[in-house]
Amino acid sequence: MRDLENPGERRRRSRSLLMAPQAARRSHRNGGHATRRADKSFETRSRILDAAEELFSRHGIYGVTLRDIASMADVDTALLHYYFESKRGIFDAVLARRASVLNYECNDELTRYEEEAGKNITVEGAIAAYVRPVFKLNRTGGKAWRNYCAIITQLNNSPDWGAEAIATHFDPLARRLIEILKHALPNADEADLYWCYHMFARTLTVTNAPGDRLERLSSGVCHAGDFEALEPRLVKFVSEGFRSVCGAK
Repeated sequence: MRDLENPGERRRRSRSLLMAPQAARRSHRNGGHATRRADKSFETRSRILDAAEELFSRHGIYGVTLRDIASMADVDTALLHYYFESKRGIFDAVLARRASVLNYECNDELTRYEEEAGKNITVEGAIAAYVRPVFKLNRTGGKAWRNYCAIITQLNNSPDWGAEAIATHFDPLARRLIEILKHALPNADEADLYWCYHMFARTLTVTNAPGDRLERLSSGVCHAGDFEALEPRLVKFVSEGFRSVCGAK
């Protein structure tokens, strides 16, 4: 059958076979370029968010300009508009980046605690499960996570920027914790539970934010970054507060 093949067709088929490896190499090369571009884009975007996060934690939302962020990230201001459109877009991305991680970890811990405790849910157990990821991420994530806590602290006192962001990222998790605590404090007035959570949330963000006041006040006896010492004390402090205000089981 090969002898009956049209000579022109045979030449075209031979040429296509010769060109196939070259086409494959071009495709691989183009794919490699696309991967490198995506990696570079991700790296640039992350660098911008890291810079913005640190600046927001130091100077607040209103004390930072796009030029400040671009300078710290070592990029042109135009790239900030390209990736995020505005300062609000950058802020929303900064908040969402770690909120998704924190929410996943906290929900996972609460689920594990509910499964293990069954009907024997306690205030300490629920609070410990809720805060455990916060302290773990602060221990392993270093300054970046403490910067993030400082931003959350500012949001709690910023009705313009804070209310919508807190509602979107953290209200569902807060409501879940309160529902779990109702099992530990079945006789609690609902208003008391919400007041206690409000005070607990403020305490959690303030104690995890960076700062040297504790060390100064205690003349070096205590250090704000000593999370091993802070975590169990916070759990006990908050649990006693819930029981005192809401009534023990």
